[in-house]
Amino acid sequence: MTSTPSVRQPRQNRSKASQEKIFKGAIKLLTERGPEEFTLQELSKRTKVSVGSIYYRFENKEILLSELQKREYQKMWDQLSLAIESVAQRCKCLTDILENANRTYAEHLRDNAPLIRAFMKIALTDKSISTTGTKIYHQSQALYENLILTHANEIQREQQEKAVHSCFRILHVSIARYLGFGSLEPITDGLSWEEILSEIAEIQQYYLLSPTLAR
Repeated sequence: MTSTPSVRQPRQNRSKASQEKIFKGAIKLLTERGPEEFTLQELSKRTKVSVGSIYYRFENKEILLSELQKREYQKMWDQLSLAIESVAQRCKCLTDILENANRTYAEHLRDNAPLIRAFMKIALTDKSISTTGTKIYHQSQALYENLILTHANEIQREQQEKAVHSCFRILHVSIARYLGFGSLEPITDGLSWEEILSEIAEIQQYYLLSPTLAR
């Protein structure tokens, strides 16, 4: 994920430290107050970096948030990739792969939920933020589905790739709803975290291990 032309990259250690302070402060402000109350004036007050210095590095607030998203989503992607690789190495059958991949992906979303929620709100009106969010979603989808398909010999459905894609949708939509992505409050339906993960895995396993019905 490359930086935009409107970002002045720091070269000296002092400038790098100042930019790091801006990014860390922006994350805290964005997750605590939400995008509606995110201003460069408040960011300046919290970080003790002047508004002028922030504008020197970033052309405007939108550029700052776009650069922040790319940076943080790259970190999320790196972490998820390593975690999924670990699942691939230690799990030897389809049911274990599903349960562990589901937990890994779900906990990844939960751990990053405050920042993801904030960027999802911004994405409604910011095409750059929306594009980056869509890109990381499709990358994560491919990572998950490719892992499950390493056990294609156990899948009983005729269209295996389509079936695994359906399993990812079940997982993502269920967890996104549970965490309150795209809504004001989480929708748990009275289920605990462990219960929702168990239900998702049970549905997926039943679907993948059941032969396609003849029409």
